Amino acid sequence: MSRRALRALCVVSLVVVIVGGDSPAWALRFVPARRASAPYAWNPGKALVATDTRLLSIWASDCPPPTGKCASEDGPHMGVFVQRSPAGATPPTWSAPLRLSPSTVHAERASIAASGSTVIASWVTQTSYRRYKPSAPRVLWVRVSTNNGKTWRRPRRLTSPLGRVDYPRLAVSGGRLFAVWTSADSGEIRVAWSDDLGNHWPKTTIGTTTSTPSGNAEGFAGFPDIGASGDNVAVAWISNDKGVQQVLTSAVGGDDLVGATPTQLSGRSPNDGQHYPAVGGAADPTDPRVAIAYTTGTGLALRIFDGAALGAPATVFTWDATVGGVVYTGGYGPAVLPLDTTQIGVAVAGCRRNTIAINPCYPFAPGARIDVLYRVTADGGATWSSTNRLTDASTAPYRTNDEPSLAITGTTHRVSFDRYEPTFRNYDVWLRSSR
Repeated sequence: MSRRALRALCVVSLVVVIVGGDSPAWALRFVPARRASAPYAWNPGKALVATDTRLLSIWASDCPPPTGKCASEDGPHMGVFVQRSPAGATPPTWSAPLRLSPSTVHAERASIAASGSTVIASWVTQTSYRRYKPSAPRVLWVRVSTNNGKTWRRPRRLTSPLGRVDYPRLAVSGGRLFAVWTSADSGEIRVAWSDDLGNHWPKTTIGTTTSTPSGNAEGFAGFPDIGASGDNVAVAWISNDKGVQQVLTSAVGGDDLVGATPTQLSGRSPNDGQHYPAVGGAADPTDPRVAIAYTTGTGLALRIFDGAALGAPATVFTWDATVGGVVYTGGYGPAVLPLDTTQIGVAVAGCRRNTIAINPCYPFAPGARIDVLYRVTADGGATWSSTNRLTDASTAPYRTNDEPSLAITGTTHRVSFDRYEPTFRNYDVWLRSSR
């Protein structure tokens, strides 16, 4: 969650069971949390990936390293950075931060995706930091690495220098790179792809949204996400101000997305810039599944596309859920990833019951307490593991933990998340790894 962006620990290892849910067949154990960024950093989710040999974390900072001096209009500039760790290190041993965005512009809204040794990263530039104007240009850029994030090709601009985008997402599969975003000016859901490692980027419109969760001045925001595995691709987004979520699927690398009829995932759901869908392609290259997690009227659901069909919904969480004696009355900002040929992991920011605020999921409401919850299924959602509560929002000062991202290295589950104080005195990205 950024101080400037719209979307928004003394951590102990907890394994707790949702009362009234399916009987868990097994439980994960996690080592204590470690920082996965510099101080004063954040990301909007989908910001953690594993390559053949490395684990990578991407984030933005407005007090950027190496000095930590906070951003101003004349510099230093808010920027996007990446850090790497050997894939087998638990906990990760991070390299020094590498700045991906130019040091002469303000950039945030980072995303990252990887397959094999190929990595693609993106960010959005804006014209000002302290005098942010919602009507000013917001431009999408990407960079590609072919050696596990060690070195990067030059940045490529994907959108008009005068246009505006919302929050882009990325995917990689079968040698094809993908980027998806909303045109904040028109409401078009736009997709770009590259078959030559980012040298050329054809673009097209695959849908539209009338969603304006932050008001007309900020423009349209469908918060689309994309996932790919082999030739299977799925794109999900919010289609209107009622929070209706829908998905398009393709079994031919996305070539037939234009003109296809989307499948509605949910009816009315909160449309506040937080309750967006998540899509994840399989980490295992032999796994054809693409998973979609999305908000329903009563909880969080999962559907799986395997190239032949979009599976029936499975329930991940039902609110109000009791976890370790704590009632969670809502959740937002999910992350989903097929971990191997059977398992799928789902993380979400879970909102504790708040008796002194109307919306328990509003991070800045008095009394807000938000934790990252994590579950795994090995049978397509019929049964689930015990719920891992990876944070403890009851412990000061970090009362909000959200925007989870998922990766797997070998058999080690990795879950990163933003944590921040209500006053934003401190904020950064942390990560937990399973044993």
